[in-house]
Amino acid sequence: MIARAKRFFTVNIGAKVLSVAIASLLWMAIVGEQELATAIDIPVEYRNFPKAFEVSSGTVNRVNLLVRGPAGKMNDTFLKDVTVVVDLEGVKRPGDWTFNLDSRAIRVPAGLELERVIPSQLRMKFEERFARDIPVQIRYAGNPMPGYRIAKQELSPENLRVVGPRSRVERLQSIDTDPIDLNGVITESETRVSTFVDDPQLRIDGNSVVRVRLVMERIGPGLEQ
Repeated sequence: MIARAKRFFTVNIGAKVLSVAIASLLWMAIVGEQELATAIDIPVEYRNFPKAFEVSSGTVNRVNLLVRGPAGKMNDTFLKDVTVVVDLEGVKRPGDWTFNLDSRAIRVPAGLELERVIPSQLRMKFEERFARDIPVQIRYAGNPMPGYRIAKQELSPENLRVVGPRSRVERLQSIDTDPIDLNGVITESETRVSTFVDDPQLRIDGNSVVRVRLVMERIGPGLEQ
């Protein structure tokens, strides 16, 4: 028994070591090619956006993909090439448009397979692009100093042009300035202040900063400020 064991470890030792090495490499190759799946968030790119329309429903910025493939390819080097592109070239009229997130919109590197996408469709509402001049409303932080009131206020410009989907622009009544602090103002004050449109689908066309000039006056006891 001992002699037979000794012969096993001494006869053709080189061939046996080579066989073990080959078996190990084959096992590593098989393990390395095991199929894995991973979920990734990918930004959505929009191509050929129509110039005459605006999106009034909001847009989806990212989608979640379940990608499957060999373990050796499930790394950042390969996954960074996954893209989601929605082509809007076919949008020719206002209304609701549905876009399927299929193989035409999603590209994965060779060797990887797209198993699932959430959401699988995007629905967007397009409206005519519309612009209108909207009055600016001055906002104040707190009240005037005791014994003073605002005698005069000047705003330049008094209106700003707002661009966006027609229905949203038509609903907008005014644009607010950032609050102006009246603390310490007892004579005249002039400041430049930013304005804000409280609708993410609308935007101010051009400079959004306005100039506000205030003239304060003293008031007697019992008078309204």
